[in-house]
Amino acid sequence: MSGHRDPRRGDAGQGLVEFALVIPFFLVLVFALVDFGRVIWANDDLANAAREAARYASVHGGSEVTTCPTGPNLGTTPEAGCPTWTPDSKEPTRIQARGFVIAGGADVAVTVCYFTTTPCSGNTDQAGATNDRGSFVTVRITSTVDLVAGALVGFSDFGVSAETTLLVNN
Repeated sequence: MSGHRDPRRGDAGQGLVEFALVIPFFLVLVFALVDFGRVIWANDDLANAAREAARYASVHGGSEVTTCPTGPNLGTTPEAGCPTWTPDSKEPTRIQARGFVIAGGADVAVTVCYFTTTPCSGNTDQAGATNDRGSFVTVRITSTVDLVAGALVGFSDFGVSAETTLLVNN
């Protein structure tokens, strides 16, 4: 009987060792998928916020029927009840954009610019641009998403951005 042994006896710790070797890779893969999903969600969220803010700026152009207009060259008389109104106010558009950002990550920055012929960037409008009907408005939102799995391999964050340009309708 000494020649026969239980075949399971020598394998008692094999499953535990295999699990210990595989679980770190599995967890990195899971967290990488979660990070990837968060980046896609943030990108989609910023695109929606930029689209909604550009629509707000387009609808709240410079006509007399528009309450609380937004954009460049608005004059010197503030509208009663309008948020953060200034003569060159694009802040209501930025407020709209930030209101739609849910999963945008950290350091959300919103820029708004108006142009008629040559596309603009940042907060610098084309010379002579207004918020009158026929002008264009560009809203750009940038942000960073902090990564969990990426931090393990040297990528601590991922930059996302979205931009929308619309024709001012009012």
